Amino acid sequence: MFLDRFSFKRNDLRFRKYNLLILIVSLLLYLINIYALSNFGNFFKFYFDDLLAVIILFSFINTIYPIKVDNFWIILIITIVAIFFWEYLALFIKPGSIFDYFDILAYLISMGIYLILIYLVEGELNVSI
Repeated sequence: MFLDRFSFKRNDLRFRKYNLLILIVSLLLYLINIYALSNFGNFFKFYFDDLLAVIILFSFINTIYPIKVDNFWIILIITIVAIFFWEYLALFIKPGSIFDYFDILAYLISMGIYLILIYLVEGELNVSI
C-alpha cells in the first residue's frame, strides 16, 4: 500500500517537548510582532506573521498529535493545502483580504525553517516516499 512507505512513528516525549518549545517561542514572537515590531516596516506588518504560520502549525500538530509528523512530503502536502486555504479561500471568507505571492513565499520559507529545526533535533530528515 502507498501509505505503508511513509513512516508513521509514535511521537516520543522528547520530540513533543521540542515542538512545544518551538510553539511557545513562535507564539511569543507573534505577540511581540503584533505589539511592537509591526510598527517598524512593511515586512513585520505583512510578512513576519506568515513566516511564523507554518512553524506554529506543525509545532502545534507535533505537540498534540500522537503520530510524529516529520516526513518532508507530508509536511509539504499539508503546507500546500494550508496555503490554499490561507491565501485562496480567505478571499471568499474574510472581506478585505488579498492574494499575495510574497505570502506564499513566506509560508514556504516557514516550512523550510521548520524542516531545518526538525533536522537539528532529529539529526536526519525523513524524505521517504
